[in-house]
Amino acid sequence: MGKKLYITLGSPPVNAVLMAAKAFNIHLDLHELDFSKQENYSEWYLKINPTSTVPALDDEGFIVWDSHSILVYLQEKYGKDTDLYPKDLKEKLKILQFLNFDCGMLFRRMGDCLRPIFYDDQKNFDPKTLERAKSSYIILERILKQDKFVAGAYLSIADISVFATMIAQNAFMPIDEQEFPCLKKWYSHLKSFDFYGAALEGEVALKNGLRIKLELLIVIVNKKVPNYYWESKSTFFTSQKNMSSKPKLFYAQASPAARSTLLTIAALGLDVELIPVNLAAGEHLTPQFLKINPLHTVPTLQDGDLAVFDSHAINAYLVNKYGKNDSLYPKDAKKRAIVDQRLHFDSGIVFPRVGAVVGALLRGGAKTIEKDKADLITQAYQSLEILLEGHNFIAGDELTIADFSLVATVSSSNAAIVPIASNTYPRISAWLARLQALPYYETNQKGVDQFKGMVLSKLA
Repeated sequence: MGKKLYITLGSPPVNAVLMAAKAFNIHLDLHELDFSKQENYSEWYLKINPTSTVPALDDEGFIVWDSHSILVYLQEKYGKDTDLYPKDLKEKLKILQFLNFDCGMLFRRMGDCLRPIFYDDQKNFDPKTLERAKSSYIILERILKQDKFVAGAYLSIADISVFATMIAQNAFMPIDEQEFPCLKKWYSHLKSFDFYGAALEGEVALKNGLRIKLELLIVIVNKKVPNYYWESKSTFFTSQKNMSSKPKLFYAQASPAARSTLLTIAALGLDVELIPVNLAAGEHLTPQFLKINPLHTVPTLQDGDLAVFDSHAINAYLVNKYGKNDSLYPKDAKKRAIVDQRLHFDSGIVFPRVGAVVGALLRGGAKTIEKDKADLITQAYQSLEILLEGHNFIAGDELTIADFSLVATVSSSNAAIVPIASNTYPRISAWLARLQALPYYETNQKGVDQFKGMVLSKLA
């Protein structure tokens, strides 16, 4: 049967997989979908990938979707002669957190710029989305000042994934070498590798599509992105001196991402020092916190000399290092690929859609939940309902960290944004009840209650 990859030209996630396949010297049988005819929503394709996205890999009957999961799967199964995803646990987790960084932030911000152009027939970019996309350059510049590549001193699949997103963003927002010298140097270096050739056709297709949509490829990004990072007068960090050497988790209870890690910690029975972060006071934006986590997000884990950010990476790390067995995050390549793609379903689809509503309420001054944002969450519920068909849990019949990530996000949305009707989503309702029966579920419910109060307080 071979290895079939379902694609559309110009897609950054598709380019990432094509470049990785070239780096691994893997032949893929490419099947292009016609998005203009909504072929990705056809009944036959939704059976392959219920999220309707590309790429999707069919490896002799074993299906993997989400480019980040595909990259890990291809490396684990076929790329063993390369060092793009090393066996060392700490190095591997650095790469995993940057894959999630690309999935949940970089790709989303870039996509927010392009989506209205390609799908809503807008003729101009929204300045606000451009500003957010440019802030990705600022974060990457900060990261690449410290290391040659995004996850450290060596090239990895995280570079390939981020590079694919940056190829697309550079097409409409050229990287200014004077403003972002480290990012520009890294970008030019990645273009020197042979695998870049696998993305050229897609890059040309994207640029041509933009020219057609905009009539001329002109993007104006003259405004400087404001400096959001200020010196805090809080004693938050000074109080952390001389504490115990056990792992430390910086968290906020209302955060779904943080709660997924709290659930993982509880499931593993770990003794972790919990350090609450006051987001309203800007404690996550202080220079001290930015040294630990340049993305200034919670949760963030410190375990000795290792700092891990992104809840999905943290949860995988905790199971890999401290789990008595691998049931929560299987070592088997195929089982792990399924868990990974569900994790990316949360970080790339469900969580950003819930976050868009929360961001509009908390930072955008909205007083109601916009219908188009609620509709996107409903679409995510529909995909989740399909994924749960025939299974007790999200990645099969065993509880995994993918359940923790998704239940934290979905339970928050259910409580405050888009309620889940049991007659419409019987599988999701049964799955939620199954998770709520866990002896440590209360650690999530406390945060759900806080999240609900925070959201409802902003609604008119």
